[in-house]
This record gives sequence, structure tokens and C-alpha cells, in this order.
Amino acid sequence: MARVAALLSILVTNGALWAQETTSSQDAPTVLKSTSTFVLVPTRVRSSSGAPVRDLRAEQFRLFDEGVPQNVLKVKTDDLPISLVILMQTGGAAAQKFSNYADLPVLLGKILGGSEREIMFVTFDSRIEQVWHFPARSDGVFHALTRPHPGDGGRAIRDAVSFAVGQLQAEAGRFRRVVLLVSEEADEGSKIAPRDLLEQLGTGSTVVYSIVFPVRNVTKTHDIRSPGAAATSGTSNALARTLGRLSSNTAAEIASVTGGDFVGFSDQRSFNSGLIDIGAVIGDAYTLGFQPSQHTPGFHRLSVEVRAPRSTFNVLARSAYWFNPAAQDP
Repeated sequence: MARVAALLSILVTNGALWAQETTSSQDAPTVLKSTSTFVLVPTRVRSSSGAPVRDLRAEQFRLFDEGVPQNVLKVKTDDLPISLVILMQTGGAAAQKFSNYADLPVLLGKILGGSEREIMFVTFDSRIEQVWHFPARSDGVFHALTRPHPGDGGRAIRDAVSFAVGQLQAEAGRFRRVVLLVSEEADEGSKIAPRDLLEQLGTGSTVVYSIVFPVRNVTKTHDIRSPGAAATSGTSNALARTLGRLSSNTAAEIASVTGGDFVGFSDQRSFNSGLIDIGAVIGDAYTLGFQPSQHTPGFHRLSVEVRAPRSTFNVLARSAYWFNPAAQDP
């Protein structure tokens, strides 16, 4: 559990648009900067055997925006406090899963570590139902997370995520914005259009981690393809596929676009291990950043690879962002 605590306490290196390390020197200070044109790309690298690859330098990465190589920086964010929204589906088939969340308050403590920021807990079905605000160490955490009330037959995942992201992005300050989504795979009943949600996610700095049930044929849509494949698929086709997946594989695609991860669970044991797996992914992650050279407004595809001709690596990274010159992330 000590390793779990260490991993989960750094839950999230993330999103877009607010920080950069101005030099690769280990002794140089980190400069945090708010700008609408600096994009953060959480990236995990594994060997062919599945082992994490650590200590890569910025110059060993190649990052492509719409197939065009960008100048890459490594960004330090793990020392920032966490601001967390837990989104829990209570509608649809969710009620039969409530008993699986018994250890969530304990694991939540591992996620937050020493952060002093407040947590928001939101339940939803076809609409937002309850919103709880409490300090990380409040007794209300245990009560709220372990005694949710069943909702109606809906699962408005896109609406719930949009609400959570809006709450986090409205807060000024330097911290890590995180959403932990516990839900089914596909949206049903949301009012926000997939394109509007995609723009909101793509211009923000919030990262979503999804824990979903049941898992049928969902694939990890945020596995990074080669730059060549990305370049030939076409932006309009990629946008259409992303919008489609925001309806059919909602929870997974939201994680992909924001640079998070998703896992599936069926019982309490797999729920707990899934949350631990997310912590492990984040613990092994790099945060890359770049100043876009492509200024076309709208949807941009991202891809990342590692310069290592003698080795084979599996790279998992943020799949897209949304360029909006008028947007200024707090």
C-alpha cells in the first residue's frame, strides 16, 4: 500500500495550457506560465515486456501536431496540489455496483496525499443530482461515497463531465485539475453535444480518469498510432471518429482526449485494482509540453514516439487538443 500511496498521491500529470519547464537542466527552476497556446501532453512509455521506461530526456521524444513535429519540453507538475471532482453515476445500472465502492474513501486518501484542497463529489443519472463539497479528511467523505442513492434510468455522462470540468476550470490558481469518473461506458441522455464537450475538454487543463462497468468491447482508444498513420487519416475523419466515440465509448474517449486513462471493473476487487492501476499509470507518466506551430483553429490530433531505434516501446499519450486562440486557461 505504501507504493500505492506514492503512486496515487501524484494522480495526475495533465491536460493543456498552463505550465512549462524552460530548460532541460536538472538544476534549473520550473517556470509556471498561463498561456492559451501551450499544450501539455501526459505520456506513458512502456517496454515491449510492459515495464515502465523511466529517465527519458526531452530530446528522446518526438511529438507531432497534425503530423508536424514540434519542439518538446518536459514539464514538472507533480509538486502541485490536487483539485478533485469525483463523478459517480447513480442512474441506469449503477445501483448494483454501489457495494463495490466500500474502499473508495481509503483509496481517495491515497490519491490526495497531503493536498489541502477541497474535493467535490457529484452524483448523476439523467441529470446532476447531488453536489457535495468537503475537505479531504472530512467524515463526510466516507458517508457520501459509501451511501449513494439510486437514480433514474439515465446516464448523462457527457453532461456530468462538462459540469465537473466547468467547476474546475472556473477556479483560478496553479494546481492539478482531476476528474475521477465512475460510470458505464456509453452516454445516454446528455444535452451537451459531443462537439461542444470536445472543445471544452480540448481547451482546458482537466484530466479525466475513467473507471467503467461493464466492459464489453471497449478498446483503449487513446493508444497512440504512428505519425504516418495519423498524417494519412485526415483531420476531418479523425474528428468524426472522436465525436462518434464520445457517444459510443464515452468514458474511454473522454480519458483519451484529456490525457487520462480508463479501466474496467466488475466487482469490489477489480474496482480497487483498477484504481491502483490508474495510479501506476500516472506514477510512470511523463508530462510533455509544446508551443503549437499549427495555428489552425479547432481539433488537432497528437501523436508521440520515442527515439530509440534499437528498442521497441509502447507509448500512451494524449490524443488530441482543441486550438482556440481566444481561450485563456486559468
